[in-house]
Amino acid sequence: MLKSFIFGFVSVFCLVSGNALSATFAPSTPFDDCVRGMEKVGPVGDYEYAVCMKKESARLLTEIQKLYTEIANDTHYSKWNNGKGMFKGRVRDTYNAWLVYRNNYCDLLAEAAKNSGGSEDYNREQCRMELSQQQLKEIQNVISAQKNDPE
Repeated sequence: MLKSFIFGFVSVFCLVSGNALSATFAPSTPFDDCVRGMEKVGPVGDYEYAVCMKKESARLLTEIQKLYTEIANDTHYSKWNNGKGMFKGRVRDTYNAWLVYRNNYCDLLAEAAKNSGGSEDYNREQCRMELSQQQLKEIQNVISAQKNDPE
């Protein structure tokens, strides 16, 4: 009986401390850091989440622009781009078209959610953040594919 109690106690302790350790060493994202900062000030609601999502979207856009610039300056894409440089040719057009799509689609989604009682800012910024994350991965795939098969 005592062995069962000790085994159970040790098992629970290991489980709890393991969860605490995994939470301690889990990678933190800028979005997570923003939310934690907001929590220090007070309760976090839709408005605070929207602020953090907007900051994360801006950070992601910077990363996306860097990757588009990398593509634009790669000689492999010069002919496709009609020259070199981010602010020229098809790279610029592709980035601008995606950005217009993202913003318009997310504005439409936020408008629709407004009628169902959802927070307009929260829904818009969540959409923009998610589409930016998706675009970042897609552009990374383009670069990765070219590097893995340069010819």
